[in-house]
Amino acid sequence: MILEDGEIDLLALDQGVKVAVEVRTVTGGDDPIDAIGAGKRHRVQRLARQVRAQRVDFVGIRLDQDGVVFHWVPGGFLTSGPRIPSFS
Repeated sequence: MILEDGEIDLLALDQGVKVAVEVRTVTGGDDPIDAIGAGKRHRVQRLARQVRAQRVDFVGIRLDQDGVVFHWVPGGFLTSGPRIPSFS
């Protein structure tokens, strides 16, 4: 969804909860979730509030010679502040 000051990759419903989803894709061995820095998280949260999303989730997709690795990281409810756990 394109907004005046940015875009949200996906809007979804999860059991009646409106969710803004940020998707990051990388090639190679790096964890795609690590590519979502603090600044990007704050921008996504701000945009999510504009569309009245109740939660922000993050999806990381890594493409490499072995195939595709998919990480879904449920963020958190905007009232309590989204968190991104580390994938070490």
